[in-house]
Amino acid sequence: MDIVYFIQAVWKRKWLILTIFLVAVLAAYFFTLQEKKKYFSKAEIATGFTMNDQVGLGNDQGFDIYTINLKFDNIVKTFTSPQVISLLSYSLILHDLNQSQESFRVPNEDELRQIFNKVPRKDAIRIFSQKLQQMRMLSSYDSTERNLIELLKLYQYDEESLLKEVNVYRLGQTDYIDIDCTTESPLLSAFIANSLCREFNRFYNSYLVQRSAENIQLLDTLLAQKKAFLDSQQNRLNQVLRGGDAAVEDANISLIQGYQTKLQQKQSDLNNAQIALKEVDRQIGQYDQLQKTIFENNTSIIQLNKQISDLQAQYDNNPTPDLANRIATLRKQLQDKLTQNAQNSLSDLPPKATLIQKKSDLQVEIQSDEADIQSLQNSIRTLSSNIRSSASRSIIIDALQKEIDRARADYLNAQEKYNNALNQSSQDAGFKQILIAQPAVDPLPSHRFIIMGLSGITAVLLGIFVIVFLEYIDLSIKTPSFFTKQTGLTILSPVNKVNLKKYKIWDLLAQASPKAEKRQNTIRELIRKIRHQIEKSGNRIILFTSTEAGQGKTTLIQALAYSFSLSRKKVLMIDTNFCNNDLTILTEAKPTLEDFSTKNIRITHEELEKIITHTSIPLVDVIGCEGGDYTPAEILPKGNVLEHLRDFLDWYDYIFLEAAPMNEYTDTKEMVDYVDGIIAVFSSETVIRQNDQEGINYLKSLNGKFNGAILNKVEFENIDR
Repeated sequence: MDIVYFIQAVWKRKWLILTIFLVAVLAAYFFTLQEKKKYFSKAEIATGFTMNDQVGLGNDQGFDIYTINLKFDNIVKTFTSPQVISLLSYSLILHDLNQSQESFRVPNEDELRQIFNKVPRKDAIRIFSQKLQQMRMLSSYDSTERNLIELLKLYQYDEESLLKEVNVYRLGQTDYIDIDCTTESPLLSAFIANSLCREFNRFYNSYLVQRSAENIQLLDTLLAQKKAFLDSQQNRLNQVLRGGDAAVEDANISLIQGYQTKLQQKQSDLNNAQIALKEVDRQIGQYDQLQKTIFENNTSIIQLNKQISDLQAQYDNNPTPDLANRIATLRKQLQDKLTQNAQNSLSDLPPKATLIQKKSDLQVEIQSDEADIQSLQNSIRTLSSNIRSSASRSIIIDALQKEIDRARADYLNAQEKYNNALNQSSQDAGFKQILIAQPAVDPLPSHRFIIMGLSGITAVLLGIFVIVFLEYIDLSIKTPSFFTKQTGLTILSPVNKVNLKKYKIWDLLAQASPKAEKRQNTIRELIRKIRHQIEKSGNRIILFTSTEAGQGKTTLIQALAYSFSLSRKKVLMIDTNFCNNDLTILTEAKPTLEDFSTKNIRITHEELEKIITHTSIPLVDVIGCEGGDYTPAEILPKGNVLEHLRDFLDWYDYIFLEAAPMNEYTDTKEMVDYVDGIIAVFSSETVIRQNDQEGINYLKSLNGKFNGAILNKVEFENIDR
C-alpha cells in the first residue's frame, strides 16, 4: 500500500467526511449557543524589586537576576496561595450577603436556604468578618465552618472556582505584576482584581511585620550581649589605668586565663579537624582500593566471558565432559567476580570529588587553627613573662586595648544589623497598585466561530485518521499488486465489483455502454481480457476453484460463458460444487450430474441431450447437480460425466466446471486429473490466512496446469493498481 492508495481511500469517503464536519460544526454551534458573555478586567502593581529608592542604614546590595526572578515567583505564588484567595473569598461573600448591596451572583434559593438553616445569615456574616479581619482560613474540622465552605462553593467563591477566573503573572521582564480576571459580570471582574491586590498587600505586610519583629527581638538580644562584653572589657582597662601593680597583675592573669580558654578551644578544634582529616584520607584510600578492585574484576569478567564463549563454541561442535567441566568452573569464577563487584559498590561511599574537597577544607582549617594556637601561645608566654619580670603596664594595656577593639567591632556589626532591621520594619513591602481595575464596557469577543471551526477541523482530522488506520490494519487483498505481493500467483485479470441486486450478470454484460454507466460496463472488457487469456492458453476444459466460499466463481463462470458465446464459441457449464450448487439454481438446470452413467465408450448425442439444460443465452448449456455432503469420488458412479469430459468437446468448444472451496473440501484435488487447466478466484474483500496459503501452495505445485488467478470484486479505482 502506498500514499496514493490512502488518499484514494479518504477521497472515496469524502461525503462521509463532509457529513462529520457538518455534524461537528452544528454540535459546536448548539454547544456554544448558551455560552455566557465574559468580561475582562486588569489590575497592576509595581513591586519595587528593581528599584533602589529606599533609605538604608547599611551597605545595601542590589539583587542579581536570579534573585529577582525568584522573588517574583514567590510573589506570584503568594497571590494565588490559599491564604490570600481565602481572604478574597471572604470579601466576595460578605459583599453578596450584604442585603444593602446588589449581589454579584444569585445561587439556587433552595440550596441557599438549606445552608442558612444550619448557619444563620448573621452568624455567617460575623464569622466571615472575623476571618477576614484576623486573616485566618476556615477549618473543615468545624461543622459550622464546613457549612460556610459549602456556602462559598454555592456562590462559586471557593478557591478552585476563583483560580479558574484569575490569572496572576509578571509582565515580561519588568517590575510589574498583572492581575487578570474574567467573569460573567463586569463589576465582579473589577471587584475581584482590586480586592485581590488589596488583600495581598494586607497579608504580605502582616507577614513582613511578624517576621521583622522576630528578627528585631533576636538582634536586640545579640546587641545587648555584645554591649555587655564591650563594657566589661572597657571597665577592665579602666581599672588597670587607675590601679597600681595589683590591678595590672589581676588584668594580666585575667588575660592569660582568657587566652588559655581560647587555646583549649582551638586545640580541641585542631584535634577534631585532624581526626576528621584521617577519616577522609581513609575513605579516599578505601575508594581508590575499591576502584582498583572493581577494575581488576571487570578485566577478569571480560576475559572469563571470552573464555566461556570460546569453550562453548568448541562444546557445541564437539561436546565432551572435560569441556563441560571447564565451562562450569569458569562460570563459577565469573559468578564470584560478579558477586565481589556487587559487594564492593562505590555507591556506599561519598563521591571522590566530595572527599577531596572536604580534605582540602580540613587542611585549610588545620592550618588556621595551628596559626591561631601559635599566636595564643605567644601571647600567653609574653603575659606570663610579664608576671615573672614585673614588666611595665604598657604591654598589658596594649593587650586589653586589642580585646576592646575586637569587642567594639563585633558590637558595631550587630548594631548595623539591628538598625537595618528597624529600617525595614518601618517601611511597607513596597507594592503599589498603579492600575485600578475598571468594569469592562464590552464583553470579550465570542470564540464561537473559532470553536466551531476547530471542532470541524478536529472531527475531519480524526475521521481521516480513523479511515487511514482502518485501511492500514485491513489486510484484505484490495489491489492486484497487493494480491500478487501476498500470494505470488500470476493474475489473469482483476474484475471490478458490480451491483447484481438490480441486474443479472448476463443482462449487465448485454447492456450498451452509455457514459453514465461506464463504471459497471468495465466488467465486460475485463471479462474479454480473461477470455483472451483462456484462448491463448489452449486449455478447453477448465476447473474454477477458490480457497474460500463467496469469492464469485458462479458469477464469473456465467460471465465467461456469455463472453465466449459472443465470439460464437459453444460453452458447457458443469456444476460440481456439491456443497453450494448456486450455478444449478441460478440457471434452473436439471440436477442430473450425480445420476448420470453410461456404459458406452463415448457419450452419444441422445445421452447429452438428456442431461444438459439449455440456458437463455445461445450456445451456453449447463449440467446441474443435486448437491449434498459428498465429494465427486464418493457420489459419481462409474461412467460419469467427468470420465467423459473429452467426449463433450465434440459438441462444445469449452467446458467450465465449478469446484467447492479448497480450504474445506478436497473436490478440486479429486477433479484435477480430469481438466486441462485450473483458474483460482479470489475476492479482494478477503484476507489471506494460513489455510489460504496452503491452498495457494497447492496451486503453485500444479506447474503448467494452473492457468492463473482472477481477483474479483475489486473497487473501480483499484483496478489499475
